[in-house]
Amino acid sequence: MPSPRLFVLETETNCNFHPAHKPHCILNSYTTFIGLNPSSSSSSQCDGRMPTCGSCAAAETTCVMSDRLVIRHPSLNCDCDALRAQLAAAERRSNELSERFLFDLMTGIPSSNPPLPGHNSAEAISQSDQLKGNPDCRFLSRILRPTFSLQFSSRRENRSAMSSAWELWGDVTDIEVSEADGLSLDNDTYINLAGAFFDRRWPYLPVLHRHTFANQHLTAFLTKSEMRPLTSFMVNIVCAIASTEKSSPQTRDKTHRVFFKEAIKDLDLVLSGENIQCVQCLLLLCMYGHNEPQSVNMWFTTAMALNLAIGLDLYRKESISGKDIMDTEMSKRVFWCAYVINCSVAINMGRPLGIQESDISMPLPMQLTDAQLIESIQSPNVEESVIPHVADTSTFVHIIKLRRINAGVYKTFHSIGSLTQWIITAPRYMQTLSTFQSTEWFQIAFHHAVLSLYRPSRAVPMPSSDDLRTCTESAIGLISSYSALYARNRIKYTFIAIHSLFLAAVTMLYSLRAFAPLRQELTKPMIQTNISTFLTLFRGICDGRAVGEKCCRIVERLGQSIMSLFEHRNQTDLSIDTEFQTWFGLRAHTFPSKASNPASDAYAHDSPSRLPDVQMDLPWADLFMEGVDMSTADVWSVLF
Repeated sequence: MPSPRLFVLETETNCNFHPAHKPHCILNSYTTFIGLNPSSSSSSQCDGRMPTCGSCAAAETTCVMSDRLVIRHPSLNCDCDALRAQLAAAERRSNELSERFLFDLMTGIPSSNPPLPGHNSAEAISQSDQLKGNPDCRFLSRILRPTFSLQFSSRRENRSAMSSAWELWGDVTDIEVSEADGLSLDNDTYINLAGAFFDRRWPYLPVLHRHTFANQHLTAFLTKSEMRPLTSFMVNIVCAIASTEKSSPQTRDKTHRVFFKEAIKDLDLVLSGENIQCVQCLLLLCMYGHNEPQSVNMWFTTAMALNLAIGLDLYRKESISGKDIMDTEMSKRVFWCAYVINCSVAINMGRPLGIQESDISMPLPMQLTDAQLIESIQSPNVEESVIPHVADTSTFVHIIKLRRINAGVYKTFHSIGSLTQWIITAPRYMQTLSTFQSTEWFQIAFHHAVLSLYRPSRAVPMPSSDDLRTCTESAIGLISSYSALYARNRIKYTFIAIHSLFLAAVTMLYSLRAFAPLRQELTKPMIQTNISTFLTLFRGICDGRAVGEKCCRIVERLGQSIMSLFEHRNQTDLSIDTEFQTWFGLRAHTFPSKASNPASDAYAHDSPSRLPDVQMDLPWADLFMEGVDMSTADVWSVLF
């Protein structure tokens, strides 16, 4: 063992010693490090004297305090915690990028798409050899793609076949949520959000049973005990849906996005099963997608939910044979929820319906509350409610009836009498927290159905004067009902609500452009008031979103073109402007020079010399160049 003096000479270093720190010299550090007890020898004990401790003085050597060995207390001005947090964030970001790279390598999906949620890099590596045998990975990625994408925007020759919403929403990107935006919520917050979901969203789509959700999932999630595999997903997605009631871009509230990000970490567990719970989870994703269409691929997910429900035979009444009333009613509710969502999205996007009416034999749900279903377990002879109640399925059953009418209208002609009967028999509620149970909402749904029946379509590309008058009245009634809800803060943004409202305004202006007597009946000041009301309402609901301003600019230009017609009263007569309808009723978005076979188009341009009036009709050409076609925009849907 070297002498203390020799050790100090060999390891001498400079020391920045702080008076507040207990001194610990190299000599004493070495003695401790090799296992000797410093207290066993007074010559080796560092007594803390300055500038030379007693041990070093006895050894006649220089006392050198070692930064490496001295034990320091934390300084109040130390930035260690901040640096550690930055390091942890950098490590998480590195893992995220590694995970994204591995996922892209496995699937061939461009790196602009999100990585596989809920898996770290090591898990991604282990899945590379099993990808072909586990197609759920690809399903998961496709569910989380945007509903509207600009990937088809280069196919100008086929634009009239695209959804009218495609290019309006295609450039809307999802807002990323960083790891730092984590959740730190108490139990009351989760309970309140779950309550908001069942009070406000459940009446429209009763996907879950309230008591079952509370007992099997919410309670277990809050107590962290006996959690089922899908508990975390269900609680987080329910809270995400409820959070959209208060989130907005202006307030930068990302709570619903954080809940959603937490939920999709367990999406692989959702897809691993093929049961009614899997259908419920997919439908909850669709409910969130109504507010965030670029976070969930609505077309793919709604179709997946309906097809899985069909695969479970939930569309046939035979599938409920032998089940108790609880299982029977939940089977009915889940299937009809899948039907309602699929019908709305298919019609809204101009695509085929997922199931034909003639194939369905599943009865409609009984008009019961969730509490009555619990009671029915002990008393099977439960009777339906006669008077509609906010907590029963009366709203949902009435919406199913509307969607079946919508499906009939979508496929062929349908009697207006069925819509009139539907609005007359709409349930009335004294008090309700859900927008879907308000009188205004039923009026909005009715007016949208009327517009879908009378607006230009492939069956009738040039509506009559009575049809145009009906379209105008329904469009104005729809805007008025929306305004009443907005004035009471009872309406929130969803992409289908905005799309529906926008196309209603376009239909109103189309009717005014095509039929001069309508302009005389409403007068110029009234038309200006209706346009101004729409713009104020639309911007308020969109709450700063870019798509709102884009749609408002379109309506403003169309409105100005309508106003200019009042300066040409000598051209006004009592007939319909059939030339305008021929040009803009059912028109592809290409000109004859670019069309592959113009003669095959029943509505092709007759002659280049018959151009529409530039002052009045150029904005309509610009509208169609934005991707909106009157023939493909038969929109009546979930609205909110």
